Amino acid sequence: MIDLGALARGVVATGFTRAGESPMPPYGGYLLFERDGTSVQSVRALTDEMRAIAGTQAPLIAIDQEGGTVARLRDGLEPMPSMMALGAADDLELAQRAGEQTAFDLRRAGCTLDLAPVLDLALDERNTVIGTRSLGSDPARVAALGVAFGRGLMRGGIPPCYKHFPGHGATAVDSHEALPAIDADEATLRARDLVPFAAVAREAPAIMSAHVLVRAFDAKSPATLSRRIGMDLLRGELGFGGAYLTDCLEMNAVAAQGSAESAARALAAGADLLLFSRKPELAAESAERIERDVREGRLPLERLQEAYARVQQLRQAGAPPLPVTAFPPHPGVGREIARRAVTLLRGLPHADPVASIVVSFGGERSASLTREAPVLREVTAAADPGEAEVDRILESLAERARRPLLLARRAHLHPSQARAIARIVARYPDAAVVSLLEPFDLPLFSSARHLLATYGDAPVSLGGLADVLFGGSLPEGRLPVELPEPVRG
Repeated sequence: MIDLGALARGVVATGFTRAGESPMPPYGGYLLFERDGTSVQSVRALTDEMRAIAGTQAPLIAIDQEGGTVARLRDGLEPMPSMMALGAADDLELAQRAGEQTAFDLRRAGCTLDLAPVLDLALDERNTVIGTRSLGSDPARVAALGVAFGRGLMRGGIPPCYKHFPGHGATAVDSHEALPAIDADEATLRARDLVPFAAVAREAPAIMSAHVLVRAFDAKSPATLSRRIGMDLLRGELGFGGAYLTDCLEMNAVAAQGSAESAARALAAGADLLLFSRKPELAAESAERIERDVREGRLPLERLQEAYARVQQLRQAGAPPLPVTAFPPHPGVGREIARRAVTLLRGLPHADPVASIVVSFGGERSASLTREAPVLREVTAAADPGEAEVDRILESLAERARRPLLLARRAHLHPSQARAIARIVARYPDAAVVSLLEPFDLPLFSSARHLLATYGDAPVSLGGLADVLFGGSLPEGRLPVELPEPVRG
């Protein structure tokens, strides 16, 4: 006799509830977040507990470990810069090593699936939900680097889940908040957004959907809920045979319809594993809804069985855990990527830390160059500083008589930051300007004699910048995105 309840729960993934907090039936997969721990050691303790509860059948344990800002594990492992930094380094062998090292660290933590890499293109300068998570704007290079990173993950024993199909890069709207829409015509999408996914589709063990309305393919339903996109395009045309995962169904882009309703629609449209990040009760409601839909004939049993089988195949693809103390295959690869990503647009790439002062706009105290060079002095400023704050900065620079190193964060989205940088450069023409995040603000710094980009402000990226500025390394990076006007001198 078919256990419909077990099948329905087997196509749902949710956050893990620790033993003793509340009973949890076995689901198809579990998702880990910062709340579950940020160190390899603490997460390994949790995943060992999960395996003990699961018994003989090892659970599917998924985590977002892209590098840069989206990295759930941050302690006790090799730090990785953003995907965009990897794109700027533009080295396929380096990308594969990054994947292998990431897989090694995830296996030490006991994870079995990485929700990475990102194949979305960096096409809209207002898009910060993807932003530096993208490898770049050139479809062919993003495809090649994504394939290399995914190959590294697989060689290391962790299946990759490529995301977000059919592309989330050409919109400024964050699907966590609302439903984005892409209005490009079909020919453009096929020659651009689909290229990286087409490159991986036939071999990919998993692909994640985008909560995006792509009108050229389906004018009514977001990709996650679209049979035209999930079945006809992804499986029929591109030949994808792996597990198709939804992005989190609690996100506002699809949750407005009701999470259980969205889950049932996504499954009917071709999704195999339905993701819920924070509310296990929604996962339970969705499994019950799917079971009821099958019993009452609204969803074919064959569709549920097909999805369940793909999830089981993905569950078995992950390699067993490694010892936490195992020796890494590529120690230092994250810092190497960060260093090689640094891009010199013009001027000189070096500075004397003893004679320099950092002016950092919009960053956290933890993201500071002074960690790399304690002799530096630093002034912090808001992302959108007022005139009084800029006056204070100029007074501080005059008092300390050091060369300014200006760290910009999305100045193209913060006009007062761009004006402040222009004021400082006008007063100190030898100042160096560094674009720390997406390089779309580079064209604003036409008056800067010395201009660089790093594609991330995590400690590892700042370390790579320090290697160039203070350590004598030569900047090797190339711009991974197209800019509206030339910025090189």
